[in-house]
Amino acid sequence: MITWMQKHKKWLIITIWVSAIAFIGAGMVNWGSYGFSLSNDKIARVGEIDIRIPEYQRAYNATLREYGALFQSADMIDEAQARQLGIPQIALRGLIQQAQLRNFAHDLGLMVSDNEVAQAIIDAKVQVDEQGNFSPELYKAFLKQIGMSTSEFEEDVRNQLLVQKLLGLVNVNGVPSFVTPLEEHTLEMAYGINDRLMVKIIPISQIKTNIDEQEMRAFWELNAEQWKTPMEFEIEYIFVPFSAQHPTQEALQEHYENFKSDYLDENGHLMSIEQSMSKLTHDVQKLEAERAAKREYRDLKNGSKNGEKRIIKENEGFFIKRGIDLVVADMKAAQVGQVLQPIETDGGFVTLKLLGKKESINQTFEEAKDSVKVMYKHHKAKEGLTLLAKEQMENFVGTDIGFVNRFSQNAILTLNENEKSSFLSQVFHSRNPSGYVLFDDKVVLYRVLEQTYFTPDKGDTLVKNAKMGAIHDALIEYLNKMYKTTMYIDVSK
Repeated sequence: MITWMQKHKKWLIITIWVSAIAFIGAGMVNWGSYGFSLSNDKIARVGEIDIRIPEYQRAYNATLREYGALFQSADMIDEAQARQLGIPQIALRGLIQQAQLRNFAHDLGLMVSDNEVAQAIIDAKVQVDEQGNFSPELYKAFLKQIGMSTSEFEEDVRNQLLVQKLLGLVNVNGVPSFVTPLEEHTLEMAYGINDRLMVKIIPISQIKTNIDEQEMRAFWELNAEQWKTPMEFEIEYIFVPFSAQHPTQEALQEHYENFKSDYLDENGHLMSIEQSMSKLTHDVQKLEAERAAKREYRDLKNGSKNGEKRIIKENEGFFIKRGIDLVVADMKAAQVGQVLQPIETDGGFVTLKLLGKKESINQTFEEAKDSVKVMYKHHKAKEGLTLLAKEQMENFVGTDIGFVNRFSQNAILTLNENEKSSFLSQVFHSRNPSGYVLFDDKVVLYRVLEQTYFTPDKGDTLVKNAKMGAIHDALIEYLNKMYKTTMYIDVSK
């Protein structure tokens, strides 16, 4: 499943971002307030549009939720899997694509009216009473629950509708209804060409490398930016754990009565307070911890209370929320002496004062030597692998895998799906009858033994789908050129 999702990242991003109604319906995700206190809390800027950290956190949760749906449960995706899938980067990339589309829509003069926003919220049928009518009271409770103001939420809905309106114009979400005869002929030709291939895989482990100290040092000098010391931060902090809060029965009862929609079973039926007690207790502990953390923030800021002092590194993962080190993200943009408002982490809220910070610098050769050696050996091995491939590609004896086309579903020796897709793409883009495709851990030699043409039997839909993909790729390429993206925070760390 992980491999499949990695392969389909591009289309999953579009799936996540094109539906305004899906966005509205994501209210049951714990978006909350993430405590980013900086006035300049931008994570990126795309064209004329800023992407701010709270918006990114909501996007991260929404992306995690979408991927979790493929597993049938978001709880099945742990932090390591989220990192492996690149969910932080995917969430940000989705926001960047959305911002690009919004820039484009604004340039085209597209707008979304207040009536359209209101109708979308009503049509979502999320905040309805027992009679199925829109309830202003439930709407207010919903906004309070997700930690957003009316204006923030409705602006998000407006943005989603604007993107949806633009994509409707360029027909990215659907299959193009019309294909010209020339397009049909060209695309069918591309699908119909089949090559009979001989293939041989040479693993990188067959290449023996020798370490040349001077050459390795030159390699380090050429790639010195690859090896940096982590940023260091001296902080004074106060941590308020959720578990330290002991809510009263009255507080639990009041919260249960005010937020009953939070305590439904899998069939949508209201659970009793006893059945809800575990989640209910955690929810109230979280609220009480946040209130306590705000008091600690006030005391730390006015100097009436001291916190614990320590030095942390940016790669240490000292305070984590859903796999993201929120503290480091804030401290990179903060000024020395600044006190940050409470930031939610997995275990509680942290309030901290930035006492000092040490910027990242390039490591010396001796400091980086072990890491340099690994990368240098791999670099030398790939050079050797390339030379061997060039020597053998004209006369090698390999495995005849029969006829394949660029979209063949059959297995090719030990290549995984991603490798097979890349291999076939490069083979069918090449004009040469023989060649090689280099991967990180192997090289695949190929020779075209025979070529033929089969008439595609998938009909007009195949051609339309290919045209849709071409339109999508062209649009993304255009947006990337038109709207400059400036990054302020690296979410991959």
